[in-house]
Amino acid sequence: MSDYSQDLKVKLFPVSTGKFVCVLNEIDAKEFGVFAGDRVEIENKRTKKRCVVIIDVTKDFVKEDSIGLFQEVTKSINANTNDKVNVKPTGRLDSVDLIKKKLNGEKLSSEELKTIVKDIADSRLSDIEASAFMAAVYMKGFDLEETTSMTKALIGNGKKINFAVKPIVDKHSIGGVNGRATMIIVPIVASAGLYIPKTSSRSITSAAGTADAMEILAPIDLSFDKIKSITKKIGGVITWGGAVDLAPADDKIIKIRHPLALDPEGMLIASVLAKKASVGSKYVVIDIPVGENVKIKDKKKALAMAKKFVEVGKENGMEIEAVVTNGDEPSGLAFGPALETKYAMEILEGIRFDNLAQKSCELAGALFELAGVSRRGQGFHKALEILESGQALKKMKEIIKAQGGKVNSSNQIILSGMNKVVKSTEEGVISKANVKALTTIARTAGAPANKLAGLMLHKIEGDKVKKGEVLFTIYAENEIKLASAYNYAMENNPFTFKKIILSTVR
Repeated sequence: MSDYSQDLKVKLFPVSTGKFVCVLNEIDAKEFGVFAGDRVEIENKRTKKRCVVIIDVTKDFVKEDSIGLFQEVTKSINANTNDKVNVKPTGRLDSVDLIKKKLNGEKLSSEELKTIVKDIADSRLSDIEASAFMAAVYMKGFDLEETTSMTKALIGNGKKINFAVKPIVDKHSIGGVNGRATMIIVPIVASAGLYIPKTSSRSITSAAGTADAMEILAPIDLSFDKIKSITKKIGGVITWGGAVDLAPADDKIIKIRHPLALDPEGMLIASVLAKKASVGSKYVVIDIPVGENVKIKDKKKALAMAKKFVEVGKENGMEIEAVVTNGDEPSGLAFGPALETKYAMEILEGIRFDNLAQKSCELAGALFELAGVSRRGQGFHKALEILESGQALKKMKEIIKAQGGKVNSSNQIILSGMNKVVKSTEEGVISKANVKALTTIARTAGAPANKLAGLMLHKIEGDKVKKGEVLFTIYAENEIKLASAYNYAMENNPFTFKKIILSTVR
């Protein structure tokens, strides 16, 4: 790469791009010998702060002898309108060659993964390069050693919350099914004297993530100090991990995974455990749903993943219990942020008790046993007692209030008036409900971005259904998405029927 450098005047754009990019006039770009997507190093002549940025090229957006800086770069080098920066082309990042190495199916060392993760965290990789890394992991996979190294690299590039109270416990579901079990588990566990600072993510493939749902009740973008104080005082908190940069590289990786709904196993394990380690979790229960229409299709694969969770967790100072659960049926009847939140609150209020409530008590009980609060086989009963006594509801209201929320009952959650029922076109007994198809309908309706979008089931597996009976109601925030979701539902029936009458003869 050429040693040529030049001082350019800065033009500041009050726009955030989410990455380190700058804009050069095409004449200057030609002089530097660089093209769109190449990198240059820029140094603020006044502050002496420097960073490496990806360039874009323009004819007239930026004048000759100037460079356009967006907010991320402006902040990084502490630039102002009167500054000049020295611009120098830089060579290709080592990470690019390492990504190519993984694409070729070769194993990456701990140091190599640290290099890639640091460049992702520092926004030095372009979207294309970061996407190539994700594709490489998706196609070639991580072995156990790489998964452990990736976990440590993510932890090393984030922040950690050190709590004065112990023990810190946590729970995570790898997703694929509906139902906000976390919103039931956290208050149950906190009521038993354990500390559970739940840092949750937004949805990648489901109709709602825990963060998407909790946002219905209270703010989730809490500071480090707020998370620590609420956890110490109340025992539990439900917040969005991305708000406090616990694992910034992972948050950026999640954004890359989102469009194609990519969840490579090694990356998923590293992502989950990095977030748990960042809050100092000692005991963690992992929920792995298995079923034909969720992420993990068969029990054998689920058990293999469970073992990896336990081993990688051990290498990072955590005791893990991975629980393989039934993902072949919906977990509760609701899909979508507002609907799932209302449903979870109804369980806490004692209005409902179904498979979601049962699962929540089972997982909370597993945490009790792992942390030594209950003897083996007694955890579920303790969790159920806390739920049925109303202690969990009281604790949830304390959590909501502490986080600054004002919605603390199910009847305060008003559903969208824009909805449409889907009726059965046949008669029979429902033998299966396709969770993936139901999720797709909810997402087509606008969930999770549109908080009120989703669907509510009126019939479940085992129910007898007559032709014309309502199977479920779709909710949306605009007519176009409602129509799209309804049309998809009519073309892709999420229910399989076991016919009552197979044939007739006269």
